[in-house]
Amino acid sequence: MKLQSAVASHAARPRPFGLLSCPNCLETLIAPVASEYVGEGRVRHSWSCDSCSHEFHTSVRFGGR
Repeated sequence: MKLQSAVASHAARPRPFGLLSCPNCLETLIAPVASEYVGEGRVRHSWSCDSCSHEFHTSVRFGGR
């Protein structure tokens, strides 16, 4: 199992209703395994695909008030 980061690649494209797909097998993922606030309005999500066991991270940045 290789851990890698995926940031808005064509394989990890958003699906309808904001769902994400696995960049390895394109299976739809429902929720991250874990989420972590990393500061300055950024949250890192850790994902693991139930179909192929591929693991990866995504990062989301939230705007200021």
